[in-house]
Amino acid sequence: MSGPVTDSKVWKSIFQNAPIPMAMVVGDKGIICKVNKAFEKWTERCSDELLSKSFIHILGLQDVGYINFNQIAYELETGSEDAVHYKVLLNKERMKSQEVQLHFSLLEDSEQEDHCFIVQAVTPIKDLAAEREWEESKSLFKYNPLGVASMDLSGHLLRVNEGQCKITGHTEEELLTGRYTPLIHPDSIEKTNYHFSMASKGIPQSYHIRMLHKEGHSIEANVINVPTILNGKVVGVYGITSDITESRRHLQEIENLSNQLELIFNAVDECIFGVDHEGHLTYLNKKGAELLGIYQEEAIGLKLTNQFLQFNENHYPYAPEKMPIYQSILSGESHCVKEEVFGRKDGSTFIAEYQVTPLIDRGERKGAVVVIRDITSIKEIMKAKEEAIHADRAKSEFLAMMSHELRTPMNGIVGMTSLLMDTDLDEEQKSYTEIIANSSNTLMQMFGELLDFSKIEAGKIEVVHEPFSLIEALHEVHDLFIASAEEKGIRLIQNYDENIPETFLGDETKIKQILINLISNGIKFTNDGEVVIQIEQMNTHLANRKLLVFQIQDTGIGIPLHKQNELFQSFSQLDTSINRKYGGTGLGLAISKRLVEVMGGTISVSSDEGKGATFQFLLELDAL
Repeated sequence: MSGPVTDSKVWKSIFQNAPIPMAMVVGDKGIICKVNKAFEKWTERCSDELLSKSFIHILGLQDVGYINFNQIAYELETGSEDAVHYKVLLNKERMKSQEVQLHFSLLEDSEQEDHCFIVQAVTPIKDLAAEREWEESKSLFKYNPLGVASMDLSGHLLRVNEGQCKITGHTEEELLTGRYTPLIHPDSIEKTNYHFSMASKGIPQSYHIRMLHKEGHSIEANVINVPTILNGKVVGVYGITSDITESRRHLQEIENLSNQLELIFNAVDECIFGVDHEGHLTYLNKKGAELLGIYQEEAIGLKLTNQFLQFNENHYPYAPEKMPIYQSILSGESHCVKEEVFGRKDGSTFIAEYQVTPLIDRGERKGAVVVIRDITSIKEIMKAKEEAIHADRAKSEFLAMMSHELRTPMNGIVGMTSLLMDTDLDEEQKSYTEIIANSSNTLMQMFGELLDFSKIEAGKIEVVHEPFSLIEALHEVHDLFIASAEEKGIRLIQNYDENIPETFLGDETKIKQILINLISNGIKFTNDGEVVIQIEQMNTHLANRKLLVFQIQDTGIGIPLHKQNELFQSFSQLDTSINRKYGGTGLGLAISKRLVEVMGGTISVSSDEGKGATFQFLLELDAL
């Protein structure tokens, strides 16, 4: 056709009965609004299948860019173009290919301007090789398990295979309605656009992105973009997509596991390294690098025998190839050595135990894993502990001996002082003699505490289980301190549960000694008020066994909270100025604690500074 067609009836008759395929399309997207019989026959589709469909998708135009029909109309009007040639896929089911020449002419309409395209098919030259190539290309597209999509240079999807539908979850109709961008995760849009633009310039691309499934979840995908070239010109892009979500997940799990193992191996306090069957390092953890004195990053591939020395029982180093640890690796058998001396390259040595375990893969020996534990500090600690125990034992034995030896002359001093006081003395002499007597008694008490403590430290203290009267023992201790309490002007009170049995089975001497130490302290540090001795009993799950609660309460100077944890330590004196004033060895409470514990009990203290203190100890005794 040439020029505008004005006779509508003539035009309709020509349009409907023309032997060549004709279609009327409207708008820049080429929507088909009318076709003739030749066009239906040519495309092997009825008019219902063709109308309102895109001209490009119906004809299966591949390897072409996006067609702007308005632009084509403009070119025809201005005379810059008179015909356009395309390669057309007429029927996607039969995959029939023809070279087609498309002629454009304009149809004037009172309401709108439509573009009428007269399509004339040129019968192709039969080429069996080309036909076979086309059939193979068709199979690769249709039956490819990967997602394959043909796109124009604007990214509009022109054709997709079943694999692309499966990956994205969309139907073919849904995919062919626009560009690829709705299928891409927002995080990957910029990356995808870049690679698509590079493919549009003729440069093939391969990359990983995240896509969006129709149901909303993301997909890890590997995409290959291949430029589509026609007559030496890039006219579109093929996208080949594979879903790698599962493989990426498995790879991530393996990577996470590897990272966790690396963290574990680097956190342990043992040297761990792997070697191949020739003794070359294949792995070394952080502790191993520190122990051997080499860099972890440079360890792989190093020969084990060049990294440290191993010494024999005569403290001479083995030849590198003769080291027992190296021979164990070569043997392919497990070995465990409890103590061995190794030397580093810098000349320092360490004591270690090691374990060699072979690595076997499907019956083939691949190398070994070696674990070395540095026990140098442990050996030093054990040696120091033994020396400390020996020194402590010697100290205790010395204290016991000295306390015993000093008591003998002190007994003489106390005895002679007592005799001297029975003679006729003037007042001044009597005063001096009393000072000697008091000082001697104090020294005798201190020697007694030292002797008791040394026996406890030496483990020579024994607990006896004999019948005794607890109430009588309480009265005897109370009577010992009545005079000293009255002398200071304080009250000494004793309270006890009247239902306490008369006789118990236990160590009366040690219980009395604990009470004496605690009461003595209470009176010593109380200048005003009272010291109360209280005993209560509680039943246990055994009928004859009683839990006895002993409390010694005073209204003395009290003990600061931050000092209370030091009370029961040996030779502990809370405040130097206070101890100068009140005296003492600082052993009374430590001895009391040991005596309570050796009888299976516990002792504690509660106090407010300036408001006194309460010492409490608990013992379980059998009532008779």
